[in-house]
This record gives sequence, C-alpha cells and structure tokens, in this order.
Amino acid sequence: MRRRLGERTGMKALAVAGLLLAGCSLAQAQSDWFRPPADVGQPSARPSQPQQRARPQQQQARPQQRAAPSRTWSPFQPLIDLFGGNNNQPRRVRPMEPQLAPPPPVVAQPPAEPRGKVYASASEARTASSDVKEVVLVFGDEQAGTLAQGLADAFAADRESAAVVGRSEAEAGFAPGRGVDLLAAARQLPTGNDQADVIVVLAGSNDLAPLTDAAGMRAELFDERWRDLYSRRFEDFLLTLKLQRRNVVVVGVPPVEDPVRSEQIARLNMLLKEMVERNGFIFVDATDGFVDENGKFMTSGPAVDGQRRRLRTADGVGFTRAGARKLAFFVDQKLDDLLTGKDLPATAADPADARPSIIMLTGGPPPGNARTLAGAPGMEAAQELRRSVMAEEAKPEPASALIEGTVPPTVAGRTDDFRWPPGQPEEPLVPAMPSSPLPGGATP
Repeated sequence: MRRRLGERTGMKALAVAGLLLAGCSLAQAQSDWFRPPADVGQPSARPSQPQQRARPQQQQARPQQRAAPSRTWSPFQPLIDLFGGNNNQPRRVRPMEPQLAPPPPVVAQPPAEPRGKVYASASEARTASSDVKEVVLVFGDEQAGTLAQGLADAFAADRESAAVVGRSEAEAGFAPGRGVDLLAAARQLPTGNDQADVIVVLAGSNDLAPLTDAAGMRAELFDERWRDLYSRRFEDFLLTLKLQRRNVVVVGVPPVEDPVRSEQIARLNMLLKEMVERNGFIFVDATDGFVDENGKFMTSGPAVDGQRRRLRTADGVGFTRAGARKLAFFVDQKLDDLLTGKDLPATAADPADARPSIIMLTGGPPPGNARTLAGAPGMEAAQELRRSVMAEEAKPEPASALIEGTVPPTVAGRTDDFRWPPGQPEEPLVPAMPSSPLPGGATP
C-alpha cells in the first residue's frame, strides 16, 4: 500500500516538474516571438580596412560586392522565416534577360500610282516619246490644271499612246472683263503639228458675277439680260472651236462647299449643257462624284481605287490628287470613243457634220458626204438617181422619207389610208370624171 502511494507521489512530482519546464519554454518563446532580432536595423558587417589591404589581388579578381541592405522586422517574421527559410543572407536575384521587342507588323503598302506628265505643247509631247499618237489639250481656268494632272495620271496607267497638254490660266472665263478671255485664247490655239486631237474645256467658275454690256447697262446674275450676254459669248467660243474642226469635250463646273455657290454652279451647268449639246459637242457633268446621296458637298469619299480618300482641299474648292484622278475618270470615259474612233459617225473629223445645222437644211450629212446647200446645182440629178434606186425597193428607207420627203406606200387600215369606203382596192370602183366639158357648158 505504501509502495503504491510512493509511486503516485513520484508521478505527480514529475508532472509538476514537466509543467514548470513547459511554462518556462512558452514564456521564453513568447518573449522571443515579439523580440526583434539583434541584427535588425544594423548594416551588414564589412571586412575591415587591413583585411582589404592584405588581399588587394583577391579583391581585384572578384567583383566588388555590394553592401547588403539593412534587415527589417515585423511581428510575423517567424512565419516568414518558417516558409521562406531562416536565411539572413540576401537572396540572389537572377538578372532578367532582356526581352526583345516583337517586330512591327508588316503592313502591305499599296503600289505608288504612276505620276503622269503634263506637257506644255503637243510638239513637246510627241518629241518626248515616239509612242504618243493622240494628244489631249486641257483648256480653261485654274481647275483645268487640276484636271490635266488627273488625266495625265490616268493616261500614264492605262493609255501610253496618249499625252496631255495643259493650258490653264487663273481668273480665266468666258464672260468679258475677266483676267483672261478664253474666247480670245481659243482663236490663238496652235495648228499643224501642235494641234491637239481632242480639246477638253473646264471653265466658268469665275463667271458667276453680274455683267455689263457695251452700253454700260448692268445685268444681274442669271437674269434674262445676263443669260443673253453670256450665251452669246459662249456660243462664239464654241463656234471658234468648231471652225477649227476640233473634237471638244466641255466639263461642267464641279460643286464647292458653299451651298449658295453650289446652287449657282448647278444653274450655270444647265445653261452650258444646253449650248454644248446644241452645237454637237460632248458635255460631262461630274457633280455626282463629289456629293453624297443627299446631294451635299463631300470632302472625302470613294476614290477610283475603291478606297475612301480625301477628295477636296481644306478651302472646299480645290482637289487633292485623288480628287483630281476621280474628276479625270468622268472625262476619260468620254475620251475613249474620241481617241479610238469607236462609235463615231464617218464625218467625226468635223463635229458640225454629225449634227443638225441651220446651213444644211436636210438636218444631217447629205448623200456622198457633200457639204452643199439644199437646191444647189447638181442636187437635182442626185435626187433623181436616189429616187430611181428607191423605186426598185419594196419599201423606202426611213431616212429618205425624212430627208427627201418620199411618200411611203399606203397600207390598208393605216391612218394615212384615205380611201372611201374603207377597204376599197387600189383601182377605184367609180370611174374618173371625164375631162371634156359637161353638158350645159359646165366645167369640172
């Protein structure tokens, strides 16, 4: 019994001793947890100066080491040391390899558009290249110079046998009193080897102003007196080109950013178109290429390559290179037939022969391509020959019925069948009246 009590007493003593030891270790650990290390805030030790002098060669062999930064402490430092390692030595940071910048993306650049040359004269163009067969003269005001460059760019890409000659003057116009009178300039156009095959005219933007007649009377823009004075001047200009036997293309004035000015330009183009077509020339209206679907001025829009580009300059009047090329596109469509000779009448060398004229009363070129007045000597014999040929045909030509007045044969039931009663045969059923005097002395 005493033995068991002694064992219990011993066990209790051992337990108390263990608790005392554990308490001391916990108190020590708690104090160590919140106590910063001794090296916190202290710079790392460096070798003394004598040691550095003792081994100078070793220092030269090794790269100079940088001083380790001072160590900081926080209450969570044991956890940091537990998971990050209790290593007071500074970690070696591997230098980052320089990353090469990725190469810029390759952007496919469109090929440079050919830049055509605008020549000063037709002889210069033919001398510069033996391939030049056709010469186009662009004639007019400052916008004509832009059109000439656009046509030169188009010809350089599509038509090597054609060249462009530019003669443009600032402030030029058809109305009297302008800086450059185009009517007088048209009378001085070169002939012979310097003569162009086609003349392209672009002018009129400087004519939108009142006019003064020879008597000093003022005519306001687009009133009846103004239209009469301006039409006479422009008709004289076209007649000058017609007498020089030129193929002419007149280009309407392009729209501008100013809506009031654009409205005036539209009215001017209607007047020009009427006179140009009446004289047998070609009129080109390029307005649709520089306005949107609502008819408003368009600074940027689709170019001839299908891309959206800036077409007009900042002043709302001039053209960029893309705009000049688009303006030339409308003209180039009309020049194809004139330069290649396709779809033209046989008398296209003289534009006056292909249209009605007040001189040729027949309304077109007479037979045999002769330019003679109606009723001139020799016309009767030609008409008799033509009637004999037409008599052998079953039906006359429509041109003969229109030009010579040949009566077509009567068709039963048609409106020109005046036989009575309707359906009567060719031979009349009622005999003709006698030519002798009737009884009683009456005459038919």
